[in-house]
Amino acid sequence: MSHLSQQQFTPAFSSLAVALCIALSVTACSTLPHQQVQTPSYAHDVDTSQTTLAHRITPLRQANPGLTGYHILYDPLEAISTRLNLINKAQKTLDLQYYIWDNDKIGALALYDIIQAADRGVKVRLLIDDNNAKGMEGAFLALDQHQNIQVKLYNPYRFRQFRAMDMVLDLKRINRRMHNKSFIVDNEIALIGGRNMSDQYYNVSDNYQFSDIDVMLVGQAVDDISNSFDEYWNDSYAYPVRQIVNPEKHRLRYEGLKQQLTEHYQKATVQNYLGLANRTYMFDEWMNHQIHFEWVKAKVVKDSPAKIRDQAQGDDYLRAQLQKELISPQHNVDIISAYFVPEKSGARALNSMAQNGIQVRVLTNSFKANDVWLVHAFYSNYREDLLKNNVKLYEFLPALSGKSLNPQTEEISKKTKISLKGLSRSSLHAKLMELDQQQVFIGSFNLDPRSAKLNTEIGVVLDSPSLAKAIHDTMDQNLGLYSYTLFLTPQQQIHWERNTQYFRKVYPHEPDMKWWQKIGLKLISWLPIEGMM
Repeated sequence: MSHLSQQQFTPAFSSLAVALCIALSVTACSTLPHQQVQTPSYAHDVDTSQTTLAHRITPLRQANPGLTGYHILYDPLEAISTRLNLINKAQKTLDLQYYIWDNDKIGALALYDIIQAADRGVKVRLLIDDNNAKGMEGAFLALDQHQNIQVKLYNPYRFRQFRAMDMVLDLKRINRRMHNKSFIVDNEIALIGGRNMSDQYYNVSDNYQFSDIDVMLVGQAVDDISNSFDEYWNDSYAYPVRQIVNPEKHRLRYEGLKQQLTEHYQKATVQNYLGLANRTYMFDEWMNHQIHFEWVKAKVVKDSPAKIRDQAQGDDYLRAQLQKELISPQHNVDIISAYFVPEKSGARALNSMAQNGIQVRVLTNSFKANDVWLVHAFYSNYREDLLKNNVKLYEFLPALSGKSLNPQTEEISKKTKISLKGLSRSSLHAKLMELDQQQVFIGSFNLDPRSAKLNTEIGVVLDSPSLAKAIHDTMDQNLGLYSYTLFLTPQQQIHWERNTQYFRKVYPHEPDMKWWQKIGLKLISWLPIEGMM
């Protein structure tokens, strides 16, 4: 799930659509537009073996057969610098798959560089879920006019101007979304994780920032991610943008889009931000002289596109693959999930582990930090039971302290004219799991019913003791800086605690929640819609 207001088909709309269907006695029918015959295309249709990236990566792959090299992208400036630099390094292909691509500073920067790449002859395939594409469909249509760029929208709405009609007539389909995020360059380097192409993920939003994580991969995992991209690109739910977006509704053409993107790129604040990002992560120096990946056994886990059609079975589900790949923990489990609704089966599993002496820690969003507050209503139902069974719960702060902020925060504020208040306003968006200081999962998959059963997701399991230990130790040292610790009183009441080296404060009531919000969330939590969370 993502932004409540504009970037996710939320449970609120789900329940509204259900009610409308019942009230109007509408028989559900497919609103999927008619699909024209398409010629399939695949990542390896283009020979990328002689690219600069291939010359860098191939010797490393040969020295580590069957393994995957990885580099973690924690810092948002490093994350955007890596993306833009990789687009600029591309020589043959760019395959980009996203749930959200916004019409904002970051979205425009990436599109500018994509056009430069296409002008160099790079073949670009851009696949975007249609749930959030309404504000960008004109730009996507203009982009698709370039001879080297193809844009497809996944699982499209038929009623472009009245999308609520699709929800009423075809809720089962519309409620399932392609939540995958993958970024593949010359079939040699891939990024996956939680970040979309939007300001909030890269410290450029005036309102709040998402705390997130990506992983840059080379080696075996890249082949698997490319194959997954091809599956979605050639799926019957992937529609060329020119087939479903009416050009008469949009005056913007390619030449006008390119001019707008160029003007945006040339702004002083944009150049200042790019300079800061590139200084933070000296990509060229790293690529040319200090390139280093840790090579480990890895497994890409991914949902099949059949999940969107409710036709997936068994190992078509990421969840089933994940259960097979994860070790059975003996000592500890650390879970970071922006949206955490474990359901009864998941809660039983966590309780059982904790009762058997395994340290189980879960970090998720507090009420104020959660951008999808309905999820919080259903997560809240599980807190007391989990705490009673010694599962440790931590909730992410809505505003981080100075010591928790990115070291460049003040400089970002000055150079990009973004308020410090906006940069300190935070929401957890990462999806991460660490087991026994041996194994790590990173991806787009939240521990909630929506990721498990409705949306499609992708992630990677890394058998990396060094990374697992680093994550475990970081949580040991820093949880107090960016989260509340939850505990039960002798009277079995949940309290929230802030405990740092400077102060200790206990909250007997949920922080930043009004009495009427508490009542509203409790009422909502009784509704039979947990499966949509």
